[in-house]
Amino acid sequence: MTDFFSVADVGSNAIRFQLASVDQPGRYRVLEQDRRPIRLGHQVFQTGKLKAESMESALKALSDFKESADRYQVRAFKVAATSALREASNSASFISRAAEIGIPLEVVPEEEEARLISLGIMSGLRFDLPLGLFMDIGGGSVEVAVANPSSTFCLFSLPLGAVRLTEQFIDSDPPEKDALRDLKRFVEQRLRLVAKRIVKEKYRMAFGSGGTITALADTDAHLTGEPRAGSLSVLRRTRLKALLDLLKSQTLPQRSSLIKGDPKRADIIIAGGEVLLALMTHMELNYIFVTNRGLRDGLMVNLLRTHYPGHETSWSEDGGRPQTLEEVGEKYHYDTSHAYQVSHLALSLFFQLQDLHRLPEKYTAILHAAAMLHDIGVFIAYPKHHKHSYYLIKSSGPIAFCKRDLDLIANVARYHRKAHPSPKHLSFNQVSSTDQEIIRKLSAMLRIADGLDYSHGSRVKEITCAVSKPKVVSIDVTGPGEVAAEVGRAHEKATLMNEVFNVQTTIRTG
Repeated sequence: MTDFFSVADVGSNAIRFQLASVDQPGRYRVLEQDRRPIRLGHQVFQTGKLKAESMESALKALSDFKESADRYQVRAFKVAATSALREASNSASFISRAAEIGIPLEVVPEEEEARLISLGIMSGLRFDLPLGLFMDIGGGSVEVAVANPSSTFCLFSLPLGAVRLTEQFIDSDPPEKDALRDLKRFVEQRLRLVAKRIVKEKYRMAFGSGGTITALADTDAHLTGEPRAGSLSVLRRTRLKALLDLLKSQTLPQRSSLIKGDPKRADIIIAGGEVLLALMTHMELNYIFVTNRGLRDGLMVNLLRTHYPGHETSWSEDGGRPQTLEEVGEKYHYDTSHAYQVSHLALSLFFQLQDLHRLPEKYTAILHAAAMLHDIGVFIAYPKHHKHSYYLIKSSGPIAFCKRDLDLIANVARYHRKAHPSPKHLSFNQVSSTDQEIIRKLSAMLRIADGLDYSHGSRVKEITCAVSKPKVVSIDVTGPGEVAAEVGRAHEKATLMNEVFNVQTTIRTG
């Protein structure tokens, strides 16, 4: 039996709707989504009241959403409002009118909003997040949380929304320098203590959500020629600053023609961008992952948890994942020739050393996938790119691979460089002891293969392996040109091979 559920996020700058089906507890499929650009928070943060026109538009949108929910005979319809209704003196009147048309509107407390946003983002991840930082810039407020799937460690809600700050500080087009200076000073005064507290947490990844952040990321991607990749894209602080400098020099019509996603944000995007830049600066973030998920998704997962208490922590959305390794690689601008060369060499090692590793041939698919995707983390940054590759593979891995396969692929790719596999690493510790041994063996071979294409020039054409007694692995390398650098690098990366198989590895030109 299929059940249906719907939610609506009544924000200060837009109202968002989602309707989903549940065929089996633990997974849901989104059937309908809608967004109405109704600025319910217009002038609320100056006058303290909702405008009559905004209320009428919002009630019409909610009525339309209720019609959709009624068509599906949903089991529950959760409607939550945020900062505009928290602060408006006439919010009770709006809530009463919503109730008259059958909309049970609830005003969400500030910290609960932050929790739901982080829940919405985490529920869309296809990997286990040890600890994440979540930032959402809305129309009236900014929500910041540090959390993992089981616990929330800090929650903050700050009155620094894009609509609020625009109405408070920006009254000219383009904005005057003095006004922008005052805005920045105001933001930094309110962020300083929060940032000081948050940076004490050892979060692994930082996420940004909300219309302002996604519009900035989409616009940056358009201007730089880098289309957004998968469910998560990357926004770098240096590029955000350059984009803001451009937007601040333009008039409203010019900004509207430039902004991707929602041009109607042109009037508030500068204030929102300044808040994001201040957040990233104070928290020393060189980049963040940007996601389209947020409060609406958190409301849905929270609603489903309530109705299916036996699956409180295991809800995920059925969504479209890439079909092939190449699609994943292309999204993250991988070096195609290097990926194929490393795969070729790794598989050659696998087949020639079967008597040593004794792994079934089915694991060649895991090794091939890890070799093809081992460097995609460079898309984010070269430092620690092996760790970035792990998260991107877990998040965007091809649909053909099950969860266990993705765990193996991501871990093998993660260990193509730097530290050896260790139970101290959460990603490695979470897999079974059997799979840990598979990861150690496959990553040992991947390391050597990666070293043998050190120049990314596919100089090595063939390798010949032999195992002699006492255990010595000899790898003879041939190529039409100079391969000394490749041989030297591969020899450096053979320490894991020596450790895993208790051998001494020699690599030489044939």
